[in-house]
Amino acid sequence: MRNRVSTLLAAFGLISGVFAAAGFTAEPTEEAKKSFNTAVEAAKAGNAAAAVTAYEEAIKASPDYLQAHINVGAIYYEQGKLTEAASHLEAAVKLDSMSADAFKNLGLVHTQAGDFDKATAAFTRLNALDAKAVGSGWAALGAAKKKKGDTAGAKAAYELALKSDPSDSKTLYNVGNIQKDAQQFDEAIATYRKAIAANPKYIEAYYNLAIASHSLD
Repeated sequence: MRNRVSTLLAAFGLISGVFAAAGFTAEPTEEAKKSFNTAVEAAKAGNAAAAVTAYEEAIKASPDYLQAHINVGAIYYEQGKLTEAASHLEAAVKLDSMSADAFKNLGLVHTQAGDFDKATAAFTRLNALDAKAVGSGWAALGAAKKKKGDTAGAKAAYELALKSDPSDSKTLYNVGNIQKDAQQFDEAIATYRKAIAANPKYIEAYYNLAIASHSLD
């Protein structure tokens, strides 16, 4: 658990006390800063429960504490507490409409919760803020839609992911699978080849490429 919590926060640059000026209407109180620092250390140590408690204390002391909202939202997401995560991340984007971290996490939370319209809205906003950062979000949304049986929606999301990162082998592979299942074998072959070019060790892509190729014979 230690590695998962600290890695999750580090991935979004969240284990620091650096404040985003655009996200504050007032400087956090000293009490809030102290609780925030306690939460950061607890998260680094992998103690999610203590981190959540301390972040909530920081927010209680300074309700507009942007980074505390983002950080605790990320931990709640990791714990599968999606309602709590969404609540804090919605607060974060209201505090700072330019926070890419907040919009990305919010999109992932809504994706996990199955609220695809809200996820799309969050990722669309993220795309405007940082087009390079949104690819994994669209890919996650595509996978969730595919799992729900919305193949067309999944393909559309994957295509948006590829606009952000055209060499994402996993997303290329997923698009190839959709094409193969639709018996669009020429398209599937081309897409699998792109996946393999991006990742020459992608065994599953080689396997499905062979199946698609055989289907044309």
